[in-house]
Amino acid sequence: MPKSLIITCVDNDAFIGTYSSNPFHFKHNKLNFLGVYVDGNPISSKPLEPDHSNGQSIRAFNSLLVGSGKLASNKGIYINRDKFIQGYTLYTFDFTPDLCDGSYPNLVNQGHLRIELKYSSALEKTISVLAYAEIQNMIEITNSRNVLCDFSI
Repeated sequence: MPKSLIITCVDNDAFIGTYSSNPFHFKHNKLNFLGVYVDGNPISSKPLEPDHSNGQSIRAFNSLLVGSGKLASNKGIYINRDKFIQGYTLYTFDFTPDLCDGSYPNLVNQGHLRIELKYSSALEKTISVLAYAEIQNMIEITNSRNVLCDFSI
């Protein structure tokens, strides 16, 4: 299982490299349901149900702050609620049991991850859903310069 997960949507033509499109314009595309489940159990207490058209996306914006580890710190992420709705829509989830942002090694968790997205209306364009996951692993270099990788951690 990953330590953290960032989910966002981008236009497919921007993702494949069309020069006239911005690949960093992460639109919400009228997403009104986002559920992340591990072995059938939701990650947060309930799935996110933002209503971006009415500006009711505070839980989704809060997921960005909590998942990035910036909620209780004195550091900003330079994305406010307005920017979040207008093209910086990133949904983050922290899978660590102590919500420590992966600063400390945790026990190995295994399971099935399921992401469920629903939209309030049909999509105007083809989009790509990007999922960025941080995975805990170990790389060991011996005194004879052999590199051993263990990605099962």
